[in-house]
Amino acid sequence: MLELQRHSPPRRRAGLWLVVFAALVSFALCARQAARAQSGRHSPKPAATPTPEATPQAESESESRPRGAASKPADVIVSFIVMEYDNAFTGADFRALDDVMDSFMHRLGQSRAVAASNQGHGNRKEARDRAKAQRDDYVVLFELDADVGAGSAGIGQADPRSLVIKTYVYAPKTGDLKFTDTIYQRPYRETARIGGIPLPVPTRRIEQYPSQLQLEQAARDAADRLMSRFSVILPPDN
Repeated sequence: MLELQRHSPPRRRAGLWLVVFAALVSFALCARQAARAQSGRHSPKPAATPTPEATPQAESESESRPRGAASKPADVIVSFIVMEYDNAFTGADFRALDDVMDSFMHRLGQSRAVAASNQGHGNRKEARDRAKAQRDDYVVLFELDADVGAGSAGIGQADPRSLVIKTYVYAPKTGDLKFTDTIYQRPYRETARIGGIPLPVPTRRIEQYPSQLQLEQAARDAADRLMSRFSVILPPDN
């Protein structure tokens, strides 16, 4: 190399340096352009994954949808709509009317297999029409009446000992008379359970009107008779 420089003329050496310089400049420009191209090149963005839309709560498959009115409890066997017979009989003490109905409804309510509600007064035709409009409920017409020929306590008054309880049961949809019963009073015996066995005990209750205890007992008997008609296991006495 030194020998070439030493023997080459000055013009030839200058041209050689120009060629080398031009090559270096050209190489530098190419490298710069390559760097710009590389910096301007962007990797493709990944495709956006669509966000799943939240399912409305009302249409969630994991939740059950309402299906109309709430159903009856599973342990209920029969349902009764109880109506008091609205007749012209007014010879009984008004307290007897209320107490007898209360005792009847209370006894029905002691059974978990029975659903019963008091729906006011009515006559036989109204009870039958009410039953026709029912889908499942039986209509019970409850009547407190005087036993024919048993006498009276006075003019316009009935002897409380002559009162009887009558029930009329109308079937739903058809309104047909399904059952009818007449319950008479019987001697009152208050009982207590000893070792699971009911035993009669002297009562300490004081009657507010004649035959109160017998009438309340007859109302419970009427309720038991009604439940037995539908094969309902009677609740224990208390």
